[in-house]
Amino acid sequence: MSRKTKKRLLLAALQDAGGYGEDHIIDNAVTPKAMQTMDLEVTPIEATEVDREFDNGRPGNNKFLVVGKHCKVTFSVELTGGSDPITPANYTTLLQACGFSETVGTTEVTYARIDNNTEKDVTLHAYVDGVNHKVLGARGTYKYIAKIGEVPKIEFEFTGLFGGLAGESIPVADFSGWQIPATVGAKHTTMTLDSTELSMHEFELDGKTEVIYSENTKSEQVYITDWKPDGKIVFEAPAHADFDPTSVYVAGATMPINLVHGTVDGNIVTIASTAIQLGKPSYGDKDGVLTFDCPFRIIEDETLVTS
Repeated sequence: MSRKTKKRLLLAALQDAGGYGEDHIIDNAVTPKAMQTMDLEVTPIEATEVDREFDNGRPGNNKFLVVGKHCKVTFSVELTGGSDPITPANYTTLLQACGFSETVGTTEVTYARIDNNTEKDVTLHAYVDGVNHKVLGARGTYKYIAKIGEVPKIEFEFTGLFGGLAGESIPVADFSGWQIPATVGAKHTTMTLDSTELSMHEFELDGKTEVIYSENTKSEQVYITDWKPDGKIVFEAPAHADFDPTSVYVAGATMPINLVHGTVDGNIVTIASTAIQLGKPSYGDKDGVLTFDCPFRIIEDETLVTS
């Protein structure tokens, strides 16, 4: 019987108890969250093949050994809130495994970059019609994407230890915690750069997290070793006196950026940094209207806030 491509599901359990690289779902009884993914892709195994170059008196191939076994999982989720201002959104389990802390306040939940080597890991059970791919000790990187007329999303890429495969049916998934998204546009989205509100068309912020699989004689682990986030903004060219990205670029100035999406309490997301630096701007066209396409790099680590 053939297996179906569309029959896919991802469960995720963040490290709570136990140690790095354990199966937090099975070994540590962490209740996993069903991820409402799009474009879920599973690389069953990444590895290095070590040739065994025997002198056996004949030409041809020899057997190889498989070492450095790990996995990759990529997918997208919708960028929404968590149902009320102090309830974390389901996808923030993944964001924490990308190196962010979670702080639940009285009116919002804040995610900020960790820089003291205390990043949590996540267990992923990735089901592909009849097979459960177990990915342990996973850590990842992310990209925020917001375009006019579309649902904003986060693209994730995770690297984890190879935990084996199991013939298992896809379990019943509970997606009740996922919110209905709002599309990017004038009713739901505001973008400000250096306190100037821009008529934005596109926004991307790529976390550019360096995620490294490493093995030594004591352990194997997936590390976050660095991050150099950057992105781009496409917006209608304002009056020169209001905002001139070329002069900003030449001056090498830094400035705050703030993207707020959503208007209903419990479904508002804010992406912000106190300091970005604009790259070289270029002109563009959107239905006959002059636009700027501005790359940027994050100087002060960005935060994500749900409220």
